[in-house]
Amino acid sequence: MKASEIMSLSIQQYPYETYKQQREIAPLAWDDSVNAWAAYKFADISKVLKSKEFSAERVSRARHRYKPEFQPVFDIIARIMIQVDDPVHRHLRDATHAAFTRTAVVEYEADIRERCKRLLKPGLERGEIEFMSEFSVPLPLLVIAKIVGVPSEDLQQIKEWCDAYSWIILKFYTHIDDADLEVRSKQVMDFVHYLDEKVEAALKSPKEDLLSSLALAARDQGILTREQVTANLMILLNAGNETTTCVLGNGVRLLLEHPDQRQLLKDDPSLIPNAIEEIMRFETPVTISGRIATTDLELGGQTIHQEELVLMFLASGNRDPERFENPDKFDVTRTRNHHLSFGTGTHLCAGIQLARFEAKVAFEFLLPYLDRFELLETTVTWADNLNLRGPKHMNLRIHKA
Repeated sequence: MKASEIMSLSIQQYPYETYKQQREIAPLAWDDSVNAWAAYKFADISKVLKSKEFSAERVSRARHRYKPEFQPVFDIIARIMIQVDDPVHRHLRDATHAAFTRTAVVEYEADIRERCKRLLKPGLERGEIEFMSEFSVPLPLLVIAKIVGVPSEDLQQIKEWCDAYSWIILKFYTHIDDADLEVRSKQVMDFVHYLDEKVEAALKSPKEDLLSSLALAARDQGILTREQVTANLMILLNAGNETTTCVLGNGVRLLLEHPDQRQLLKDDPSLIPNAIEEIMRFETPVTISGRIATTDLELGGQTIHQEELVLMFLASGNRDPERFENPDKFDVTRTRNHHLSFGTGTHLCAGIQLARFEAKVAFEFLLPYLDRFELLETTVTWADNLNLRGPKHMNLRIHKA
């Protein structure tokens, strides 16, 4: 099956049987539908992510396919840390590192727990909740907004801008219609202008937040450019909410569908961190990534030529039986669970500590309520963004204690 078909909404509703077939029939093959190699096995994907012979600069190397009027938005995207290689990548990562260390993120525990209480309270009072829009989406947005330093009242608009950026990144691997790209490009440019105004305000009146820290570093130390600051604030706001939103939604659904696993967590809440890793493996939140070969090389018995793109289906790698025993079983006690959901190698997710800690606090809070939750839909409608796997909506009935 062509990769473009696999990336369709119909297949992505439940892609795992298709992934299994691809791993068996064509685990690494050139695919004309996406003008790239499609990789489905854990070993091949892991090797690409760790190899210095592959570049993350996929936008910079392929942007020539698009018209001149769209190049400004690609200028912005090409500056973000997940789209550049070392030494620039390390430079950008180091500039934001302090905000996302384990020591830094644990300071937000009380705030995260309080926000969980506030978000769930209306649902408890009504006896029902649309979990995604009322809890799973706003919680990580509120947390990353506080860390970065943007007003919570702007979050709905920020979410729309983030969705536009994510759409461009996904479609970049295949084809973007000019009319659609024009709309999304304007949204991304509006996002950058908004952030640039916030940077200017921070320079005049700095606060104890990441936005001010980066703005001052650019002005006073010259370690970043103003353009790098705004571009990377954009990706931090984007990545800082999307993955956790998916993990929370996927996790609640999986635990409601697997009461035996829910009981294991109730009996031993110390398993929650392990359960989060299993949630991320079983339903990979960011399903696809890409790298470009910087030289001719061998991979999985194939010759990859310089400048060719390898499109990696992370969600397939996370269900690879050569790496995971009984991969289609959801098991919160699973060991040896080094999955691909945070990436690996140089571009390991910069916010990994925040994502894990935020999910841990949220599930610790939600665990006593899970037996009272009842799924009102028998099937899942997945989010429209095919690069993100999480429920589009999830209506729950909340029974009285």
